[in-house]
Amino acid sequence: MKLRLLAFLIPTVLHAGPYSGAANTSGTEAISKDDARFVAWASGHSELVYGTDVDATWKTPAKATGAATDDVYDIVTLGNGGRITMYFPHPLRDGTGADFAIFENSISHGFLELAFVEVSSDGVNFFRFPNASLTPGVVGPLASNMEATNINGLASKYKAGFGTPFDLAALPDSPQFDKQRVAFVKIIDIIGSGTTKDSNNRPIYDPYPVVGSGGFDLDAIGAIHVNNGDFELVGFSLAATTAELEWQSNPGSTYRVESGTKLDDWLPVGTNLTGRVNRGTTVRTISFSAGPKRFWRVVRVGG
Repeated sequence: MKLRLLAFLIPTVLHAGPYSGAANTSGTEAISKDDARFVAWASGHSELVYGTDVDATWKTPAKATGAATDDVYDIVTLGNGGRITMYFPHPLRDGTGADFAIFENSISHGFLELAFVEVSSDGVNFFRFPNASLTPGVVGPLASNMEATNINGLASKYKAGFGTPFDLAALPDSPQFDKQRVAFVKIIDIIGSGTTKDSNNRPIYDPYPVVGSGGFDLDAIGAIHVNNGDFELVGFSLAATTAELEWQSNPGSTYRVESGTKLDDWLPVGTNLTGRVNRGTTVRTISFSAGPKRFWRVVRVGG
């Protein structure tokens, strides 16, 4: 929803496309904020870069954490071309059907502010969901006649209270991407003048130009499938009295490193170790006393 607008443009007449329609219509893929499939919500952010034309009153990223609401003011506005990366209490995983959903704050089925969606398991390599925009021409800043059926693979094609679903299976396999441990979701606002292109190099149009609260308004990201199982020790090096450990971790979680000379006798050697906010692994160097051969393990204790 936009509260301060720059100009009036004559809206383009838009026609129905091949994709799922607006919330509460037959065959829609919209997911209600109250859907029982949601098991967690985004709990923090690791990156936030505001774009242009966004006032300070909309710059509260904490409002994008927690459950989606009916409050259209409970959002962070990215600004035109802005971006944010969110993380969760547990990594997302690829299950059957949609794995997560993104909520915006539009008060209309036809006023749709769009964004690219990318995901990452390591916080370095991000993979963008394939997307399509068939909106045929310029959409004015006050126009509310966009068709959800013309939009696919972009956030967010539904009004407030309804999330746009994303299925990790839609992404190609890559050795740099673990679909069963997706720690980060990045949202990148699309400047809707047509200069930005979809996956097939077609222009993307959405309400433009908008000032004051320009760009995508993130309400929440709901997790449907999460990985709350074991994590791996992925790196280990040992010196005389120091050990460097790297383990799979999740932002916001805390860990304890334990060591022992026997597998049934563990002692803590590093406590209250917080997972790195911008990576899918955490690295710590632990000092210990010289002595017999040791075993090592990492235990998650919170978050």
